Order: sequence, then C-alpha cells, then structure tokens
Amino acid sequence: MKKILFGVLIGICITVLLAFKTTIYVPNNSTAEVNKIDGFYIFTDSKPIMPYEIIDTLEIWFIGDTQYESIRKNFIKKAQNKFQNANGLILNFNKKGIDKCLVIKLNENL
Repeated sequence: MKKILFGVLIGICITVLLAFKTTIYVPNNSTAEVNKIDGFYIFTDSKPIMPYEIIDTLEIWFIGDTQYESIRKNFIKKAQNKFQNANGLILNFNKKGIDKCLVIKLNENL
C-alpha cells in the first residue's frame, strides 16, 4: 500500500513539474521602447503590450502650429491638468480631421 501511495505521489509531482512551461519573451521587428516625456509614456501609431486602462480621450480641433512636437506638447499639458493618475498617451493623428489621444494608466505593478 505504501509503495502504491508513494508511486502516485511521485507521479503527481512529475506531472506538476512538467505542466509548467517557462516562457521567454523574444523581441521581434515590431518591438520597441517608447520615450517618457514629462511623466508620460508616448505611443504614436502604436499601443503598449503591457496591460493598461483607458482613462479618457482628448481631442485637439485646431492648433496654430501643426508640428508633431507642438501637438504632443498640447496633449501632455491637457492630460497633466485633467488626469493626475495617468502615465501614458496613445496619439492618433488625422491629416484632415481631429487629432485624438487616449489617456491611459499603465499597470506598472506587474
């Protein structure tokens, strides 16, 4: 009886050990690191691979200066003033329309 019980326990232990597979993240051609500007991770035409929560959407209708840095700066200022817990922006530009920005909170505890 002890031999059967010992055999069953060994079998369970081996099964449990073989059930877990370690995964190694391998960067590919689309993997990148984004810049952090004024406390915000800036994603342009991309999205984070880590889990995040969408807080709100910001829009800019008209700006005198249509350069990327100027638009990004305006989005950052708006987000800093309205959302204290946000730490990322996903920028979406539209040549003939309204530029939009998703304000996000990245889950940094992972």
